[in-house]
Amino acid sequence: MATTQSQGQPQQSSPEQALTWRVWLPRRRPLLSAGVALFIVALTVATALLSDSPFYPVLVLIVLSAAVSGHYVPFRFTLDSEGVTVASMWGRRTKPWDKLKTYWPSGDDCVTVSPSVHRGPLTAARDIYLYSGDNRAEVLQYLTWYLSPAKKSS
Repeated sequence: MATTQSQGQPQQSSPEQALTWRVWLPRRRPLLSAGVALFIVALTVATALLSDSPFYPVLVLIVLSAAVSGHYVPFRFTLDSEGVTVASMWGRRTKPWDKLKTYWPSGDDCVTVSPSVHRGPLTAARDIYLYSGDNRAEVLQYLTWYLSPAKKSS
């Protein structure tokens, strides 16, 4: 569950205060998370039964686990006067506000922040996905102080 806090205290977001929250996606989508994990295990077992070598089941397990690993680790998001920071056990990614141009809501609990004014498949790798959880309104309000909303494509 996402929580909004600054130095341990819930707070109203303003440009001077940092907005920080944590999200663990399996808690928000437990059936999807369990289903994907079971699929990986089933595919690994099927590969082990059909191959003579332990190499292929291990390869399947590593590749599929790496592909979905971002879903299973907790994230900490911070919006502050410096920019946007996304931290997880895999590392920390910070983008200053001057390198970002626009934002838009994407899905029920996500906001996309982009360094490009044009939305498209080529910009998706540079976009930052903020899983806003229960504090989506606060995240959108905070982003309006630094970025402009994306224009609708025609």
